[in-house]
Amino acid sequence: MVAAMNDLAAQFRDTVEAWLKRTGTPPARLGQQALGDPSFVLRLRRGRVPRLDTADKVLTFIGKAPVGAAFRAEIEAFIEITRTKPYVLGLDAAGDPSFVARLRRGVSPRLDTVGRVRSWMAARSSESERAAIHVIAAGEPAPPRRSDTNDGDASPTDNKEGGTSMSGQPTKYLGTREAAAFLGLSPRTLDRYRVTGEGPAFHKFGSRILYAKADLEAWAAARRMTSTSDDRAGGRRVA
Repeated sequence: MVAAMNDLAAQFRDTVEAWLKRTGTPPARLGQQALGDPSFVLRLRRGRVPRLDTADKVLTFIGKAPVGAAFRAEIEAFIEITRTKPYVLGLDAAGDPSFVARLRRGVSPRLDTVGRVRSWMAARSSESERAAIHVIAAGEPAPPRRSDTNDGDASPTDNKEGGTSMSGQPTKYLGTREAAAFLGLSPRTLDRYRVTGEGPAFHKFGSRILYAKADLEAWAAARRMTSTSDDRAGGRRVA
């Protein structure tokens, strides 16, 4: 898994090659139109590793989601969730204690560096932390996406099983608004339940509140009732 995440540059090359094959576009034309550099694909094939902003321009041109914004959001979410010092992340993951500061200033790292940093963060966070990082970075769990089997593109930002965490596993955590919608409650009601202890179990990552979907389902199941006259807190269980 970690090795696959670190091979972001190879995934990018595969995506470009798949698009060229599907569309029949000459490599020089893609480079010229996307970057003003007709030799880009040739040098990519020879092993050149592009910088993040360059890769994003190409991905956008061929209709794929760019990587840069998501990567920067993952960095900030990882720092918030794990309370890792930015200089520690930069030094250990990229060999550069100023890596995060430079990233925040708009400096664009190479794709292989992005892959190494993502792998480092995944290896140093728990499954629940990775899920929380995904939710925070994405703003909300990503909706399921249909697998595109027509062109064989292997975009480094595509997934075929809906929202995923940094571990590549389906996201199992919901923010307060998503959890409230899942239960048919208002976000304010869930906020109150956290104070009174009446609501489902929740997780706190830094300042973020997240709910495991399994906990929401268990809490709802415990309140299953067979009659409106049964007003006990737990309801009556049905076999």
